[in-house]
Amino acid sequence: MDMQGKYFLGTSLHEASPKLEISEEEYTGLVNARQTLTAALNIEETYDLVLGNFLDLEKEVLLLTLNKIVDHRFDYKKAYDVLSSINRKFTNFVLSAKNYTELIDSMASKANNRSGGTKEAVKAIREKHYGDNLNYRFMEKLRNHLSHFGGAVHSVHNPDKWVMDENKKAKNLVYNISIYALKASLAANGEFNKQVLNELPDKVDLKKAARSYMGAVSSIQVAVRALTKTATEEARALIESNLDKYKSENDGNVFLVGAFSNKAYETNEDPTMLFLEWDDVRIELMKTNQSISNMERRHITSAIDID
Repeated sequence: MDMQGKYFLGTSLHEASPKLEISEEEYTGLVNARQTLTAALNIEETYDLVLGNFLDLEKEVLLLTLNKIVDHRFDYKKAYDVLSSINRKFTNFVLSAKNYTELIDSMASKANNRSGGTKEAVKAIREKHYGDNLNYRFMEKLRNHLSHFGGAVHSVHNPDKWVMDENKKAKNLVYNISIYALKASLAANGEFNKQVLNELPDKVDLKKAARSYMGAVSSIQVAVRALTKTATEEARALIESNLDKYKSENDGNVFLVGAFSNKAYETNEDPTMLFLEWDDVRIELMKTNQSISNMERRHITSAIDID
C-alpha cells in the first residue's frame, strides 16, 4: 500500500511487523508527548544532581565530625585538609544548584508544551525566593565567585561542648563542625555583588546557608511539578493509549514501537519511540525526591536516647 505522506505506528524490528495508520494530528501529538516527557525527565535529573551534591556536602561534614571522636588533632595540616574537602563538596553543590535555578524557567516551559505563562510563573517564584531570603541571594551570587575567584569556605570551627544534666554535671559530649565564609575574604573579590555583600554578617554560616538554599530549590521544584503535572500526565496517557492500540494489532507485543512518518521510515530516520521505561525513572525520582522546603530546620543527631 502506498503510504507516502502518511503516518503510522510500527516497529523497526522487521518489515513484517504491522503498521497501524494514524493521522498527522495524532503523529504530531505523539512527537510532542515525547518531547514533554523528555523535558520533564530533564527537570527531575537536574534537581536530583543538586540534591545529590547537597547530600554529599552534608555527608562530608558528618564524616569529618565523626572522625573527630577518635582523632583529636587539629593542627594546621588537619585544618587545611578539612577545609579543602568541604570546599570541594560545597562548590559542587553551589554550581549545580545555580545551574538548576538558571535553567528551570525554560525547562518548565518545555515540559508544559511551552504554554503561555509557565516561564514567567517560575521566574516569579525564583524572584520571590531571591527577595525574601538572604541565604538564597548569597548562594546565588557565590557562583561567579567560585568560578572566577576562589573557594567560599574560609573558616572551620569546632564548637564541641558538654551537655549538662539538671545537676550541672557533664552528661554528653557533642561533637560538631561549623563552616563559615568570611565577609572580608569575599570582599577581596572586587566583582562580588556589593549589595549582597553589604547585607552579610562578618561570618556567614555555610551549613545554614546551604540548607536554606536547598530548601528554596526544593520549593521551586515542587511548584514546577505542580505547573507541569497536567501536561506530563496527558503526554504519558497519550503514549500509553497508542501502545495499547498497537498491542491489540500485534499479539500483545509493543517492543520497540515508534511513531513514523512514511518519508522518514523510507530514509531510515529515527522514529519517535513510544516505550515508557525511561519515563518510569522520572516518576521514581519524583517519589524519592520529596519536598524538603524547610531544610534549614532539619538536622541529624546520633545521640543516645536516654529515658
